[in-house]
Amino acid sequence: MAPAHPPPHIAVANHKGGVAKTSTTAGLAAAAAEAGHRVLVVDMDSQYNATRRLRAALPADPADRAAASLAGVLQSPARGEAARIVTPCGWGGIYSEHIDVCPSDLDLELLGLTAGLPGAERRLLRALAGVVDAYDLVLIDCPPALLSHLVDNAWTASDYILIPCEGEFEAVHGARRVVERVARDRENLNPDLEILGIIPTRFRSTLSVHRTRLQDMEKLVGPDGVCPVKFPELAVMKTATENALPLTHPRCGSEGRNMAALFRDAYAWARKRISHNQESNA
Repeated sequence: MAPAHPPPHIAVANHKGGVAKTSTTAGLAAAAAEAGHRVLVVDMDSQYNATRRLRAALPADPADRAAASLAGVLQSPARGEAARIVTPCGWGGIYSEHIDVCPSDLDLELLGLTAGLPGAERRLLRALAGVVDAYDLVLIDCPPALLSHLVDNAWTASDYILIPCEGEFEAVHGARRVVERVARDRENLNPDLEILGIIPTRFRSTLSVHRTRLQDMEKLVGPDGVCPVKFPELAVMKTATENALPLTHPRCGSEGRNMAALFRDAYAWARKRISHNQESNA
């Protein structure tokens, strides 16, 4: 049964690369699935890390693979055309039942060549129209860019931006640039777009610089806008990422189960923030 209201669309973004955007996207998708929610993960990064991480099956032939991805859809999409490329998560069990992927491909980078066409920044929004009605959540994994046609499409199609951020200067500065661009371009790009908050990643509470940068994050989005869950830097994330496994997989052991529990807490925080925002705007 389709949700009664359109699902929240969350763009996971930071101008800084390597801050765990894709890991955050995958972890939140898994947490949502574990809560019984249906999730559509939209991979808007031409590196297609979310596609691989979630084991979305694609054809082996490069041309066929591009055609079966967002690279083949977004050149000139019909309304709802993304439906033809939706692929189940390949993790099995509850994850394959509840998580679908709109996969990416290297050729998605070429979309920027047609950025000057009228309404080009609304192509993803058009391609997803109607398709999202079957889901409880849409997560859009963004490339580590800011003034990018792929980012423009992702943000135009989103209600919220969620910013994974390490406790390092470059990551916090990248988050600041995201917040500043939303404030600067919201009216032209997407008047309804809001910053959902920041999720601290690879956080080490023993490091004074990380504690200082956490204060910088709070100054950027307010204390309530920083997720109370601080994700530690653990080797199990490498295991899950390298092998494209859910954190609950036996190979990830107790550390993986503990990290999965953190993602469930972070997901609950995000849903609470969304509910509060919807009530405030009602």
